[in-house]
This record gives sequence, structure tokens and C-alpha cells, in this order.
Amino acid sequence: MKRLFPAVPALLLCLTLAACAAPTPTPTPTPTPTPIPALEPPLSDSTKAQPVPDFLDTDQQALFLHAFEAANFLMGCETSYVDRFPFDDGSMPDLDHCQTVELGGDLYVISVGRYARWADFKAMMDALFTSEYQEELLYFTRAHGTPQPLFTSTEDGRLCYLDASRGSSLEYGWSGTPDSYQLVRRTEDEIVFDLIVHYAVLAEAPEGAEEPLIVTGETAEAYPIRMERTEDGWRVAEIHLPY
Repeated sequence: MKRLFPAVPALLLCLTLAACAAPTPTPTPTPTPTPIPALEPPLSDSTKAQPVPDFLDTDQQALFLHAFEAANFLMGCETSYVDRFPFDDGSMPDLDHCQTVELGGDLYVISVGRYARWADFKAMMDALFTSEYQEELLYFTRAHGTPQPLFTSTEDGRLCYLDASRGSSLEYGWSGTPDSYQLVRRTEDEIVFDLIVHYAVLAEAPEGAEEPLIVTGETAEAYPIRMERTEDGWRVAEIHLPY
């Protein structure tokens, strides 16, 4: 029987197979990691000296400290503290020429500081706190039950705030015992711990003493702090200041 096709030389077969082979794929370059922006706001010396929980990792400790710093103006200690952070060049805001705007019948101070743009203020908040907790931090409830914003935006996108202050605790400042922390619960998506602080028991000093008050003892209080894992990373869902 005759062959229908002549034998293909081995060399021709090799060349044909080589020509039909798929080209070698170009290696996919390894993407450069996007740098994580530094957390805001800048830390004051007092916050830098604040002890941090040793059961948190480095990033979680940084989150806690920056949220602790932000709490100074968010929790009513003094809202104008938001304008007392330095600019990137180290200069300080001019607080002697602040303007006000009337919103909802109340006078709000228009920010002139590092977060004068509402977008910058909101970006700082989004990096620190859960969205649900922000609603609690940015509003307070009046005696008649109406929610009132402590911090809000003007029509042209400027940050503005009510000029409010609740003072601080003298007893906390007189205590010589440093803050500590106690882990309450830890899961993959939540960390709950207590901030343990001490308050001095004060009494009037005897006549002629150098200080008007003396410390006669101490009391301790525990304040809950909660952190949640979100799609964007860990965020603070509850925090308290000891003063």
C-alpha cells in the first residue's frame, strides 16, 4: 500500500513544532506597595508620653495614640484644640483673626488651622474612627433632645466648630500613678480593653503649706476602649479620655 503523505524529515518537524509553540509569557512585574500615609493629627508631647497597651501591635498602638490625640478636641475638652496643630512647615495657625458663621441659629468658628478644609478633617477622621462612631463624636444632644453638630462644614467646604470646653480633671493631674491597660476581649475583628486611670483624693492643705491642696489617697477608674477591623483596616469604635 502506498503512503498518502511522504515522511516528514525530523528537522522539519522540530522546526514546525517550535514555530507553533506558545511564546514565553513576559513576567508580571511585582506591584510596588502603596505607602500607608502617616496618621493624623500630629502627636503632642503629652500624648507621646502616654503609655500604650503592650498587647497591641505597632500599627494598632499608633492608631490608639492618634485617636487619643484627636479625642482632645472631639470629646469636648476644648474644640478649638483642632486649630492648634502645626502646619507641615512647622508654623502655627493665627488664632487671633478667626471668623464665625451662623448655622442653625448658632455661631461656629471657621477653622484656620491644619484641618481648615473639611475634606482634610474628614480624611483624618476616616483613618482613625469607624463611620458609626464618627456620628457619635461629631454630634452632641441638646437638653431638648435635638442633635447638634460640634464640627461641620460650611457651604464652601470649610471646617467650622462650636467653641466649647468642658474643662479637665484636677484630680487626674495630681495622681502620680501612670495609666495602664487590661485586655478584656480579643478576636480577629475586635479588640476590647480597659484604660485604667487613677485620681487623687484631694483635701485642703494646712495653713501655711506651699500648696493649697494635698493628696490624701487615690481612686481608680476603668474606661472601655474598643477597636474594630474594617475593610480599610483597624479603626477605633470607642475611646475615652481620663481627664
